[in-house]
Formats: sequence, structure tokens, C-alpha cells
Amino acid sequence: MSRAGESVRVDDVDVYVVREGSGRPLMTVHGGPGLGHSYLEPIGVLATDGTKRENDDRFEVIQYDQRGSGRSGSGDIAKLTIAGAVEDLEELRAALGLERISLLGHSIGGHVAYLYASRYPERVNALVLFATAPPLDEALANEMWLDMASRRTPQDDAEQAAIRRSDEFRRREPMAVERYILNVYTPFFRDRATIGRMTFDLTPTSVASILDVGEEGFLATLPEMDPMGSLSRIGCPTLVVHAELDPTPYPFSRMLADTIPGAEFALLKGASHFAFIEDPDAFSEVVGDFLRRVTP
Repeated sequence: MSRAGESVRVDDVDVYVVREGSGRPLMTVHGGPGLGHSYLEPIGVLATDGTKRENDDRFEVIQYDQRGSGRSGSGDIAKLTIAGAVEDLEELRAALGLERISLLGHSIGGHVAYLYASRYPERVNALVLFATAPPLDEALANEMWLDMASRRTPQDDAEQAAIRRSDEFRRREPMAVERYILNVYTPFFRDRATIGRMTFDLTPTSVASILDVGEEGFLATLPEMDPMGSLSRIGCPTLVVHAELDPTPYPFSRMLADTIPGAEFALLKGASHFAFIEDPDAFSEVVGDFLRRVTP
């Protein structure tokens, strides 16, 4: 991780937080579980927007490693769930002394973000959901997995098998697990060359969450949180962004926008799941323009 941060006590864990810029607070919620915030660092450009705008047009971008990710602790492993992530986010907001925040959720982090906005509406100025996945609808989820499988090559599968057989992976070395995750995520990238420049900065804590909890374990509490009902109860200005080449099915992104009252929808043409890395200008323009327009 290239930027200095601080540890903030949240419940039973120290949560690692990086704050950049000044102005209206925008908090990002990363995917995973276990990935940490570092891959979202390009979104920090919204802290200055790359221009000499007045301070009123700037944001303080706040990024954090969720429980069990990056430089944060794990604490009670039973709290490594969507429900636990929502409550940790609320405690973090309070610990940082922020009255209200805007949220940008990516991938699984999108589920955390909209559930938080529904549970704590008085705390959210605006909500951005980008590439929220996996879909809530079983048929669309299956469509996503099949699409991802179709984008893989025999070489991808052979490489993944070799990584899993390696002594480094068996020893749970973070670099080996990172190579494995990047291989799994290959279909999420528009340009395979991006993968060679990509890093999640995995730590032993991240590795434990990825291998011991995994996506299935992290999402275990999602159904009991009434996600569809939660969407209909969101009251803040919301933008749902879909990347044209993302394996996440377009109908799911469209469903999110159609279910959240008053939500706006944007399509990033030619972009994929990590558009803030591969198409940063287009991503920042769409998201930044929305946030400047709707947040006080």
C-alpha cells in the first residue's frame, strides 16, 4: 500500500483507514471478502478531480480495509459476513466523527453499501453502486458464472491448477494467493495486460478470509437481510453504474436502478468490472459529476 493511513478501533478490531483530500466525505466499500482497499486507490482521484476546482467541488475520499482484510484485524470471525460489514461501517463512521457520508460500493461491496444506506438512511448523502455482484436473482447469477467460465482459456485453467498445487499456495503465502485470485478474476478485466499491473496487496489476514470464509461464507447472511426490500427503502440520491463488458449481467444492474426509488443509471461503454483502473477518466467523469450534483 502506497499511502499512509491510521488504525481506528471498531468494535473488537482495529480498522485500517486512508483519508485523502478535503471536502465532502466519500467512503468506498471494497469487494472480496479479504481484498482490502488498495485496488480502489485510483478512485482517490475524486479527492482533487485532477483539476484546480474550488474546494466545494472536491471530496475527501475515505478508504478502509474491512474486517479480515488488508491491514485491518479479523476479530470475531463470526462477524465476517455482510451483516457484520454493515455494522462495522456504521461504527467506523461514528469513530471518524462523520455525521453523514456518501458511499461508493464495488462488486460485493455494493451489497454492503446499499444495505447500509437502507439501514441508516439518516447517515447517507448519496450512494454509488458500481458492478454490484453477484446478482440477487439465481438465474442471473448462473448467467454470470457461465459467462465468466466462457471467457477463460485452457491456459488459464492450467495456470490456476499449477498455483493451487504449488508449495507457496499450500503455505498460504500472500503472493501465491494473489496470483490465484487474479487468475480467477481474469474474466473481469477488459484487457489481460491489466492483470500484470494489478495488485491487491494481500496480507495473511486477507488470505485467511479468502480461503477460510470465502465469498459464500461472506454472503451467507444476505438473504436474511431482505436485500430486495432494502433496495426499495433507500431514500438518498443513487447512481447505479454498469460496465458494458462486465460479466455481471446488464439486467441485474438495471434491476437495481429500477428498484431503488429515483435511482439514476449509467452505462460505461467498452468498460468492465475494474473500470476505475482500466478506464479511469470515464469512470471519474460519470461518478464525479453525479456526486458533485447531488451532495451538499
